[in-house]
Amino acid sequence: MIQHNKTNPFQFTLVRIKLILLIFLTASTLTACSKAVEKKEATNSYQQSASLLTISPEKSYTIARNYLGQITAKQHTSLSFEYSGRISDVLVDSGDVIKKGQLLAQQDTQLLNYKTTELQSQKKQAQAQITLNKANLSRIKTLINDGYSSLQRLDELNSENKILQAQISGLNARINTLQYQREKSALIAPFDGVITERFISNGDLSNISQPSFRFIEKANNEINVGIPRKVASTLVLGQIFNITIDNTTLIDKTKQAKLIAIGQQINTVNRTVQLRLKMLKKLDKGNSYNGQLVRVTIEQKIKKPGFWLPLNAITDGVRGQWQLFIASPTGDSNNRFQLQPATVNVLHTSERSAYINGLSLEPHKIVAQGVHRYVGGQVVKASTQVLANIAGSQE
Repeated sequence: MIQHNKTNPFQFTLVRIKLILLIFLTASTLTACSKAVEKKEATNSYQQSASLLTISPEKSYTIARNYLGQITAKQHTSLSFEYSGRISDVLVDSGDVIKKGQLLAQQDTQLLNYKTTELQSQKKQAQAQITLNKANLSRIKTLINDGYSSLQRLDELNSENKILQAQISGLNARINTLQYQREKSALIAPFDGVITERFISNGDLSNISQPSFRFIEKANNEINVGIPRKVASTLVLGQIFNITIDNTTLIDKTKQAKLIAIGQQINTVNRTVQLRLKMLKKLDKGNSYNGQLVRVTIEQKIKKPGFWLPLNAITDGVRGQWQLFIASPTGDSNNRFQLQPATVNVLHTSERSAYINGLSLEPHKIVAQGVHRYVGGQVVKASTQVLANIAGSQE
């Protein structure tokens, strides 16, 4: 008798479940592997972007230096009386604007008047004696012709006449001296200007060595500035310079200064050469004080080949040197570049840029900013960011 095995329905269901789970696990594993491979490939194909800039060689660079000078009046003097005397009148004071020929102060001339009157009286006396002498000479000549007088008397009268003439000449000279002294008792302005200081008052007894006023020429200012000899040797007369007064730069052409003289003497204290500059236009009242400090900007051209680049394009290198990254094309069509470090020398820096040398004198493409994020040999993509071309700029 044949017995047939009956299939258990529960076992059949369990087998189906295991088969489904196996298929699901296999599919999940394959999916995960695929994503890992894709992620790895994406990682391998990513390149960091970099802002690149092409720099071109320059033959020289210009340094703008500020030198401290001061505004000075073209003419300035300490006015004083030529002779001692008592001050009778002071007509001006500090800050007064005066004209050439204007009376500033007056000395008492009463004593001079008395002396002049005395000398004029002596002159009249001598003139009267000359008149008498001439009359005596006429009589003596008549008597000599008639034989009643000697020639000795004639000689005496002639000598007396010469003495009287000499006395009159001496008196005239003394009178002229007093007249000159009387004229100099009035202190007169020698040119248009401004009284900066007054040292006398009515009733003072002035001495020859004592200044009465300090006086400067008005609105004819110059600038005096000392600069190194090497810089002075590069300048030529007629050059125009910008000036700065009270931290305000006067860049208007009508307010710039022109070089009118280069000194030939080196200052023994600070070893500088003195320059004189003339304002192209008179300064306004607020900027025309005598002795006011001024900064004169002088540009000096240095003939050394090199490159201008942004300060952000260089970073600290080894042993105190400076380093930048040169970007060389990789040769593919993906606009990719390989970075190579290069050591350079910084010759000059301005507010935002640097002038360097140490590279071959040909155009180079460099990393313009963020150089600390890159390493040598790294492959980067050129950034689409547009950078200002600062080659040759010193701003």
